[in-house]
Parts: sequence; C-alpha cells; structure tokens
Amino acid sequence: MRGSGRFPAAMAAGICLCACSLCACGSKEEAAFSPAESCIYVEKDGALSSALVEPLQGQKVEEADLREYLEAAVARFNEAQGAQALSENPEEGERLPAALQSLSLDGEKATVIFEYASLEDLNAFRQTEDNDDQSSSVTALEVADAASAAGEGWLDGTALKDADGQAVSAEEAGVSEHTAALIEGGGTVMFSGQIIGASEEAKFVDTQTVRVPEDGRTVVIFK
Repeated sequence: MRGSGRFPAAMAAGICLCACSLCACGSKEEAAFSPAESCIYVEKDGALSSALVEPLQGQKVEEADLREYLEAAVARFNEAQGAQALSENPEEGERLPAALQSLSLDGEKATVIFEYASLEDLNAFRQTEDNDDQSSSVTALEVADAASAAGEGWLDGTALKDADGQAVSAEEAGVSEHTAALIEGGGTVMFSGQIIGASEEAKFVDTQTVRVPEDGRTVVIFK
C-alpha cells in the first residue's frame, strides 16, 4: 500500500494544507462515516467518498482559508471534466465528478471529505496538483447485492472471514439483504454497514473497515 496522503507544496506555501482520503462519507451516512484515518468510503448503492485525515504538526490553519482553497480546487477539477464549476453537489440531480462534503479542524488534525461520481473521478482528482493524495491505489471497485454477486461468481473459490477471524460461508454471506464489493488495488476502505465477511487477505481495522492488498482482488460482504 502506498503512503498516506500529503498536502501539496502549493498549499503549504499559502495556507499549509489540502486534500482528501476516506473513513467517513456521503451525506446520508455522515454519522456513520467518522474517519480516524484516510480512506475510501463505500455505500450500499455504490456511492463513493474519500476522506483525507492529516496531522497539522503545529501548523496554524485558518478554516475559512482552507475551505476557500478546497472549493476552488474542486470547482476547477469539475470544470476540467466538462461539468459545472461548482464545489458542492446540488440537492437534486446527478453527482458532480467531485464535491467537497465537509471540512473539520480539531487543533491536531484536518479532516476533509469528498464525494465522487465514480472511482475514475476519485482517482483523477487525487492526482491533481491541488491534491496528490497517495493513500490508496484502488483501481477497480464494483458493488452489487450479495445474491447477484454470488450468482456472477464473485464468491467462487473465495474464503471469507469476519472481524474475529472466523470463517464465513458463501451461503451465509451471499443473501440478497447483504451487499458485496469487489475491489482491485490496495488501500483502506470503509463501508456504510457492518462487514459480514471479507477475503482472507484483507486486514480488519474495525467492523466496518478493512485494509486491502495491492495485488489481486478482494471481496467484502457488508450489511
């Protein structure tokens, strides 16, 4: 897995901060998405967010200045993608390629949460000069109800375990009320519900979060 996200030099020179990661996300799940570290956040409908959690290391940061910088960076990115030059998603209609969902400073760290229209947009925004977040290398992420995923072979030959390390059968996991995520690439990924089981190579952070390896594919089943 790559190192944690970092703030670009352009931001450090001006306000000393930037960017994004994932541990909590989407406005509908805001209470459940409470990031302690940078990560990607996946909801049951496949909606994606990311959070960048960065230590301030004694830097004095004005929240209003940082918010202005981030809003401008997001608007520039959206305009470059052919969308409206906005920084927040409209209440109705499709998601923007990227949107600033929230920003918080607690004296010791900065937490920035972004929403995305797709994984491609997430990765593209992370690689801009304004962001350069290297906290994950996820290259593919599909979401489906677990029964459909089982029917498509996602669980074939996959040994699942729960947060306690106990084996979870495909029959137990692959029911319609559960959701399946198929992930390629590495990083920390949080889900909007409790994880029922994950591929053996995944490392549990807590009952909603796993670290997935860069190589191969990882299956996660969550409520």
